Amino acid sequence: MPKPKTKFQCSNCSHIEAKWSGKCPQCSSWNTFSEVTEVDNSGVGSQFSVSGEQQVLKPESINQILEKIKTTKERRLFNFSADVLNGFFGKGLVAGSLTLLAGEPGLGKSTLALQLLRSLWIGKSKNDDLNLLYITAEESSAELARRSERLNIPQEINVLQANNFEQIESVLERVKPDIAIIDSVQTIYSSKINSNPGSVTQVSTIASQLLAISKSKHITIILIGHVTKEGQIAGPKTLEHLVDSVCLLESSENTKYRTLSFSKNRFGSTSNLLLLKMEESGLEIVSNPSLALLENIEEGVGVCYGIALDKDLPLVVEVQALVSKPNFQGEKAVFGRREALGLKTAKLNVILAIAEKYLGLDLKNRDIYIQFSGMPKSVSDDSLDLATLCAILSSLYEKPIEEIISKSKNKSQSKLVFAGRLTLSGNLRSPTNEAERTNTSKKLGFDLNKGIEFGDLTKIFTHS
Repeated sequence: MPKPKTKFQCSNCSHIEAKWSGKCPQCSSWNTFSEVTEVDNSGVGSQFSVSGEQQVLKPESINQILEKIKTTKERRLFNFSADVLNGFFGKGLVAGSLTLLAGEPGLGKSTLALQLLRSLWIGKSKNDDLNLLYITAEESSAELARRSERLNIPQEINVLQANNFEQIESVLERVKPDIAIIDSVQTIYSSKINSNPGSVTQVSTIASQLLAISKSKHITIILIGHVTKEGQIAGPKTLEHLVDSVCLLESSENTKYRTLSFSKNRFGSTSNLLLLKMEESGLEIVSNPSLALLENIEEGVGVCYGIALDKDLPLVVEVQALVSKPNFQGEKAVFGRREALGLKTAKLNVILAIAEKYLGLDLKNRDIYIQFSGMPKSVSDDSLDLATLCAILSSLYEKPIEEIISKSKNKSQSKLVFAGRLTLSGNLRSPTNEAERTNTSKKLGFDLNKGIEFGDLTKIFTHS
């Protein structure tokens, strides 16, 4: 038996080199090459031929394809019991689609996958014989069954414990489930590949074969994937290119909350976002997420509120600022520190530079600290510029923001909230998606940009 050939493959771009290299010449990434074993060509041909028979391919017109899918399972959508989930996934799950659900360990990927199956089962019509299958490669079927009982998962859902891909492929062809969860792609191995589970060759080959199965058999497959400590999806980058959708489950600064969003979606928008809360009964959708991440609403010096958009989700964000007294060593001024939580320090420096030049402020020898609260993760939203500037001015002048805004002589009964973009020329522009921010503010009892006129900054703020 000939000795299998080994090569080195980049985990980022899948570029192959004959020898190990510290830097990938294709994508310029460092330390991404790992040793892989060349797959035997005699087995590759059968891996991608799901039916095992040669088929004569014939091109079809778009009109012929559209007419054909009207009466086949290719057009079918699987609806959830919750309208929110149907809206998040477009109009439901598409038959024959391959979705990657990725997230850090312990966030609840398996729990979410089970709850998606529960919602699909409850949402099925009476004449719809829905066949659901959960394939677990990480835990035993007994452990999964006990967790399913705690989550009130319908007992009609089938469970399979398997790690070998050839066995999984056989079950998929024999059982022909409508929807299959595979947990997880990094723990499954093919006996035709001489490498460990989770390797670049294993993951890319198995994902390619699952894609062929889902398209030929019209099986909707949801792959669960791991995330590295750097926050990247484990495995080769080709994994993300192969699948139809990439769904990310991420944590917020509050450990109880999770966000679910798309980084890729061939069947819908990538701007959809769900806020979830981890409870004893599993992950629950937060129906009114705009204020969910705020512990309370404070008033006073150095506190200001902005309304941000995380994808399509409007959130009220608390901005706290602390501006110290001037720092001196003898008669010499000392440059102050700049610290920001939830905001990039470079962005903070730009806002401070604008305030110094156009509002005539001297902030160089003051320590300035900024903290954002109420964001599920660090999101860059330029429309929070105004709220950040207001919080800084409030702490600097030691006055509530209502007293600093020139034209807010009459106090509003509602809490003020701000959204606006600062320019390097000293102007204030209106926020993006202003109508959506305004509607959300009204629903929550906030006044958006009361006393603010967009344009020259010097016409908005007093200097005393």
